[in-house]
Amino acid sequence: MQSNAQPLFRLLLINGLAGALLGIAFVLGILVMDVAHIRTMLAASGEWVVPVGLLTMGSIVTFASVAMGGAIMLLPRDGGDLDRGSRRPAQPSGHLAPARIRARRAR
Repeated sequence: MQSNAQPLFRLLLINGLAGALLGIAFVLGILVMDVAHIRTMLAASGEWVVPVGLLTMGSIVTFASVAMGGAIMLLPRDGGDLDRGSRRPAQPSGHLAPARIRARRAR
């Protein structure tokens, strides 16, 4: 008996690792291109491990979260095959409903 949670866990794991690699590549790109003279400032200071570690961990968390969230958003709605995402454009309903809004009084 195979659980439905296993393919979902695998999907999140693969996308999380891909996002983490993108985060590491992002930090390496910042350091190689010396964006905002970050590499120069780190080389001039004696403490470079903590700032690079914080920048790397923050980027890993950010990029992994975006990749995992994107994977979840592309899952099909009907519970079908997990390998295909829903890439259909949103269908407009064609019906506009009026919205009543109260005007604010001047103070």
